[in-house]
Amino acid sequence: MTWKPPMHERPQRDERVEACRDRGAHLQHADGRRAVLYCRVDTVWTCTGGHLWWRRWSAPRYRLEGLWLEDDDLVSDFVIDGQELVATLDDFDQGVFAFVGERWQVQWMDDDASRAFRERQDIDVYQP
Repeated sequence: MTWKPPMHERPQRDERVEACRDRGAHLQHADGRRAVLYCRVDTVWTCTGGHLWWRRWSAPRYRLEGLWLEDDDLVSDFVIDGQELVATLDDFDQGVFAFVGERWQVQWMDDDASRAFRERQDIDVYQP
């Protein structure tokens, strides 16, 4: 079970995570198909024990929430963290993104284009 408890502790800043926070990317497959990926980043904790009146929580960690859009329609969404997030960030560093067994070329939108896309799609921004 993951949940965002009312804690002020945050994971150590990770520039690779920050680079994709609230950012969109144009994706292109080798066969010509196109899609848009929008990334949101949140901080989560895992309940590691406790009872109704007290809880123990894991250290905070980043979680990437991805929205997959085709022709401006939301087709899929996903959540990744832990080692899967590390692997995804490694792929982003190489300019690719693996999704449902296929590799897509990534071209990140700049801040203005990401903001315009977010407003057009009515996507909320998480407050850190």
